[in-house]
Amino acid sequence: MTGFGRSRVLRALVSDNCRLFFNARSFDRSLHSSMQHKENVMLRLTPRNIYLETAAIHQKRFLFSKKSETAEEGQKEEEGAELSENEKKMEAKIKELEEHSAELLDKYRRSLADFENLRNRMNKQVADAKIFGIQGFCKDLLDVADVLAKAIESVPEETLKSESHYLKDMHQGLVLTQSQLLKVFERHGLVQENPLGEKFDPNRHDALFQVPVPDKDPNTVVDVQKVGYILQGRTIRPAAVGVSRK
Repeated sequence: MTGFGRSRVLRALVSDNCRLFFNARSFDRSLHSSMQHKENVMLRLTPRNIYLETAAIHQKRFLFSKKSETAEEGQKEEEGAELSENEKKMEAKIKELEEHSAELLDKYRRSLADFENLRNRMNKQVADAKIFGIQGFCKDLLDVADVLAKAIESVPEETLKSESHYLKDMHQGLVLTQSQLLKVFERHGLVQENPLGEKFDPNRHDALFQVPVPDKDPNTVVDVQKVGYILQGRTIRPAAVGVSRK
């Protein structure tokens, strides 16, 4: 070791010994003074120093520390209370928005259902208009069909055999006209109904009279005064009939 290095080590040792000597003397004086005044002292150690501290100073430091800790805890509690209040407000707002959203969704679904029902009704009305748009025209033609049927039925077969062929040709022309008219009716969904021998149906038949018929069940159609007509399943003219009874 060089001379310069040895001198630095000696200076450091001397300095530490001097500091320790003065600290010891200061510690001795503080201890002697505290014993004279009968004060409670506490020994505090630091890496560099050893000193005495009275209980009052320690208590003040402890009280200040407790006050600061209490203030920090109070501030944290206030912040926690404020945060809890904000959370409650936020939860109430979220609940209100959820209820409003559910109400709007319900209104939207109801509107969709109403629109779908309206669309179905409109489609049905359009389809019915296409099908039954000719109902009034068909009713007007039913009188023509009735007149043709009466004209054909009014000529007996014996007369047709004995009379001239001109009457035969006229009668045959009326029969062909009636047949062609019924074919046109069927092409447009209009069907003739002759319920002779069927059970009486008040939705399709119009009872004009009742007669006792022993060999027929009650409410059986035994006479047809006027045939009925049905357009696409809808009765546009009920058949005028006579019904049996007991």
